[in-house]
Amino acid sequence: MFADIFKMGWRNILRNKRRTFFTLLAIAVGVMSVIFGRSYVAGFIDAISEATIKIQTGHVRIARGEYLRLERIMPKEYMVTGLNRLMPTLAALPGATSVAARIKFNALLSHNEKNEAAVVMGIDPVSADKSMDISKTICAGNYFKNPEQGQQLVIGKKLAEELGVTVNDELLLVTADIDYSTYALPFTVAGIFETGFSMLDKHVLYIPINKAREMLNCGDAAHEILVFLNNPRQAGPAARQIRQELSPFDPRGAIKVIPWQENEIIKDTVPFLETTFGLILGILMFIVGLVILNTMLMAVMERCQETGVIKALGFKNREIFSLILVEAFYIGVIGSAIGGIIGGTLAAIVEKNGIDMTKMMGKGVFEKMDIPIPFFGKVLYTHLTPAILFGSMAFGVVIALLAVIYPAVKSSRMDPVEAFRSQLKI
Repeated sequence: MFADIFKMGWRNILRNKRRTFFTLLAIAVGVMSVIFGRSYVAGFIDAISEATIKIQTGHVRIARGEYLRLERIMPKEYMVTGLNRLMPTLAALPGATSVAARIKFNALLSHNEKNEAAVVMGIDPVSADKSMDISKTICAGNYFKNPEQGQQLVIGKKLAEELGVTVNDELLLVTADIDYSTYALPFTVAGIFETGFSMLDKHVLYIPINKAREMLNCGDAAHEILVFLNNPRQAGPAARQIRQELSPFDPRGAIKVIPWQENEIIKDTVPFLETTFGLILGILMFIVGLVILNTMLMAVMERCQETGVIKALGFKNREIFSLILVEAFYIGVIGSAIGGIIGGTLAAIVEKNGIDMTKMMGKGVFEKMDIPIPFFGKVLYTHLTPAILFGSMAFGVVIALLAVIYPAVKSSRMDPVEAFRSQLKI
């Protein structure tokens, strides 16, 4: 009998093509919206985490506790020393892809009659580019043609515009070393970068780490060391191993080893964003559920006379209930599959090509954003996963089934005479 119900259910959805079309459309659009919304939120949160790891924390960050406590004012004197001995040990860690030492300090930039304050990052051009992809953001000039020869720098596009400099122009960097003596050094602009992150493009420039050490008179030292791993999930075990390796260098435990999961930005901001976007997605899914529910209810309610005919032919209550449920299952599966194909394709296209937010929001909006963390880039990408795709499709099927349970129970219990009169009361 159940095989006949499945056959009859399939014939019923094909019989009234107009009703079936609009029901399928409601489910497909709903599922498509849920897939794109969830993948967009996942991509947004991933972009925040990845940018923070690339630019600020690495997968494991090594720095002195005093430096981390006063990091906002960028103290020059609290540095990790003995890097010639330490760096090979860190590079030999299992799963480590690169190890980048960095020096960060505030400096005054001078060009002709213009002066601007900036954050100077002393980096090893090779290892830093391997982990941060700085060379891919160069929009003019080159990324350190030969960092061993001459005094070159790479500057953010907005900062270069403020100073009125271009490639091959000369800048004077003025700062105080760790002994609080003033030091000035001229640099040539080798390249100009544009990341899309306002914080970087407006305030940051890069110089070779050997020149940064010369300016700070700090010798074989750096403010922080960032370790990048093949598998970010191994940051915790890697941090524990690094602490053991550091014990001969740091018997008093002054140096802190922090996996990226324990970074304050990621710990505090990402859960907040996940909760906020989770509520937004919950509202979206609730609205989608209501649309599907309303459509399925109408599809059942307008068939009261058909239900009366079936009951008059001798169908039992449970068979009518099963028939309506089977029809809802067919429609839910087909509609969710269509929505999954369209939504998945759309999310995959955006994941590959991104959405240029400057075209949507205007370039002026990004120029006014000046926040201390790299949250907003010019291009945002979705992140489509199998869990998002198939979970959203399952959501469409489940909502379609839940939507017809109550009207199916009411329909199955109707008297044939009442059904002929179309007096189903929901």
